[in-house]
Amino acid sequence: MNWINREISSIIGPPADPLRLFPVWLLTGPRQVGKSSLFKHHMEASRLFIDLDDLAVRQRATEDPVLFARELRLPLFIDEIQYAPQLLSPIKVLADAEAPPGSIWLTGSQSFEVMTGVRQTLAGRVAILNLYGLTDAEKRLGDQDPGAAFRRILQSTFPRLAAVEDEASLSLYFKSYLETYVERDVRELLGIQKRRGFELFLRACALRTAQVVNYDELGRASGVSAVTAKEWLSLLQDSFLVRLCRPYFSNRSKRLIKAPKLYFLDAGLAAYLAGWRDPEMARLGPMGGALFETHIFGELTRTLANALVDGDIHFWRTRDGAEIDFLVEYRGRVQPVEVKMGTVSPRDLAPLDPIAEPNWKPGVAVSLAHQGRARVALRAGWSLIAPATLRDILLS
Repeated sequence: MNWINREISSIIGPPADPLRLFPVWLLTGPRQVGKSSLFKHHMEASRLFIDLDDLAVRQRATEDPVLFARELRLPLFIDEIQYAPQLLSPIKVLADAEAPPGSIWLTGSQSFEVMTGVRQTLAGRVAILNLYGLTDAEKRLGDQDPGAAFRRILQSTFPRLAAVEDEASLSLYFKSYLETYVERDVRELLGIQKRRGFELFLRACALRTAQVVNYDELGRASGVSAVTAKEWLSLLQDSFLVRLCRPYFSNRSKRLIKAPKLYFLDAGLAAYLAGWRDPEMARLGPMGGALFETHIFGELTRTLANALVDGDIHFWRTRDGAEIDFLVEYRGRVQPVEVKMGTVSPRDLAPLDPIAEPNWKPGVAVSLAHQGRARVALRAGWSLIAPATLRDILLS
């Protein structure tokens, strides 16, 4: 497979100024998005590489971590550190021995397991980076007609599928991915024995991507309690498969007591789980709008992470139904983003004057039907853009 240049490479080699403060760099994210490949691409020949996905290596590291730690030296790269958290203490010793910036690289695919140990052991010594799937820019996608765009969405953001389009190959990859990684990680994290129940839950979540979460309803659809549904959804977040988008309020404390919306971070994986295999049927079907909105949410998430921008994505909705799909809060500003499959009418957009705060930027409506680099004025405070220009507007 040809190397795909990743946007985050621009802050790793040479390192961006914030990374120069930390001897340890931890790269987290979903499985199979290229974390190991990215670090290997930047790895110098002298760096010691330890792969904890190798069962023999993992066994030595966990059964006798003291002896194993004697082999560690700088510079160091440990892949899948969550499998041997016992190594975090000797890593701390190495980091405290005047280790240069970025002399210790770690990767991890389970947020809860990795972050628990990191917060306890490496606080103040580690820079945490998130890597997700490919952005449209990394795929080198420009303007596309709606049909072509949905083919790319169902193709997913996994680098291994960047050049794969046939339905059979995509389905086999997704099936293997879920069985090999997701179910294994689930069992290791929570010891879930109800494999069939969790599979139903995963598909129920995919059918509800871009919807407000209702734990009671989600539990009933999966044959489990609301408490279990909430616990399992938290697990999916820790595995980087989904993310919750919380409502926006000026009073920040209110965000945590209102129902969030659920989004898969990969719209192609969500489409597969929801049973949509044909791109044209997916686009024209009842989930077309939700899948496109899910894709844009993923694009926003990936773009911010790749640029090392600390940001939050929220949604805004009133009781009478007025809403803005996303309010992207970053660098002290708020970018309103509305997502539409087809033609956008000014009547479709919430007036910003009554609700916008001084730090709000002009809103953009992202439409699958619009192409080109030009922004088209729609109404006061709003303009129409093509999906291909969203990244530039977000980082401007």
